[in-house]
Amino acid sequence: MREIIFHTNTSEKTGVLIENNHINEYVIDRPGVQTLTGAIFVGRVEHIDRGLQAAFIDIGEGIRAFLRKPAIPWAKESIQTTVKEGEYLYIQVIKEPTGNKGPQVSADITIPGLYTIYQPYGGKTSISKKLTPASTAQLQSELEGSLSSEEGCIIRTAASEVKPEQVLRELEGLKEQWRELATQPLKKPPRLLWKDEIIPNQLIRKFPVNSMDAIVIDGVEASERLKKIYPSLRDKISWNPKRTNEAARAVQELQMELINSRLEIEGGIEIVIERTEAMTVVDVNSYKYKGKTFTNSQTLDVNRQAGKEILRQLRLRNISGIIMVDFISMKDQSAAEKLVNEMKKVAKQDLVKTQVLGMTRLGLMEITRKNEWISPVHLLQEKQGSEFSIETAVFRLERELLFGVGRNQEAILLSINPQFKIVKKQLLSGCISSKIPQELFVREDPNVSHYQIELEGSVDMVREVIYKRGYHVDNVF
Repeated sequence: MREIIFHTNTSEKTGVLIENNHINEYVIDRPGVQTLTGAIFVGRVEHIDRGLQAAFIDIGEGIRAFLRKPAIPWAKESIQTTVKEGEYLYIQVIKEPTGNKGPQVSADITIPGLYTIYQPYGGKTSISKKLTPASTAQLQSELEGSLSSEEGCIIRTAASEVKPEQVLRELEGLKEQWRELATQPLKKPPRLLWKDEIIPNQLIRKFPVNSMDAIVIDGVEASERLKKIYPSLRDKISWNPKRTNEAARAVQELQMELINSRLEIEGGIEIVIERTEAMTVVDVNSYKYKGKTFTNSQTLDVNRQAGKEILRQLRLRNISGIIMVDFISMKDQSAAEKLVNEMKKVAKQDLVKTQVLGMTRLGLMEITRKNEWISPVHLLQEKQGSEFSIETAVFRLERELLFGVGRNQEAILLSINPQFKIVKKQLLSGCISSKIPQELFVREDPNVSHYQIELEGSVDMVREVIYKRGYHVDNVF
């Protein structure tokens, strides 16, 4: 069973993918952390580099975007004859900025749906080979009449699961969406025109439609909005407070796991995950078996079990780039080959391109994984150590108060670090106290690391404790 659960009522939006009762993917959309991939801008051509055959575009983000000539569908000659300095263009981010480098952009705009991708300047159509010949022929015929020579589209594999009429209806909706965007007044360019939100849109579209059993979101209005955007998923989308509350508590526990570089799995196997600038290094230890000698088959079994969990952790932590895994040493070459083949099969379950390249001469398994979105681990912890960042602590407290602590109590006494209060004001525009049924009493304490729930109980009991201890408290937080 594949289920996606979204939390959108909290300031930090989250999405978790649950497969067979295990959280296998976790996505964060946090205020102040901008993800540009997929966003469409009205940009101004600032400079044309003839040598690079590229243009530098001002998109209003403080750093210039980079547009290559091949990313301009109508470019037939040199870039200097295709675009002019000072010209305004619709461009879409295809690669996030890194360091001092700006984002990479394309003038081949794409408006994605579940079954189709509309390209206003694509100039051609592509249809998945998995569609039946009859469906392909019908779609080709219909598309010839509904798309101009300038337009294009991609018919995705998911279209094989529905009737051609439904695919065409979605395409018309995407075309209308682009028309509304493109007819907006070009006021104050350069500027952001449209953003493809990771939560919920990109996460929903990531998985084949027929593979999703349920999409749960934490609000009636949000649920209805999703049903309107994705009518073919209407029966799978629901508002389920019990399920979202359970998932919120699971997220709190998951975060504790993710900031720890060491994890123990069944059978006394320990996996250590260390990230460096160049790569991620994973070590497999069988510490409960120290002093014992493994047979070849036992070694393979332990490595198989560890390998499955390692690939799960790559998805869960969204680790990309080069990954080197030091499994328990296998003397039998055929066992190593079996492990590589099994890892390749499991890696295919990851929709982010993951390649198991084999064993190096040093006996390390080499894996590469495509970079997609930002790793939740980067957001959850400080650069050094395994403590939560103060920003993460703010969002954890909000979720804890909304979904967990004090459900059956009248009042809560909360102590917070003064710096925590400052960061909370920066991150959360509204009061948490107004969202919960309990009466919340908050006091500042510089000795508290981030925050601490001091007391829960009746209003009279909490007031008495505050009075006896001489606390100065605030009811608005």
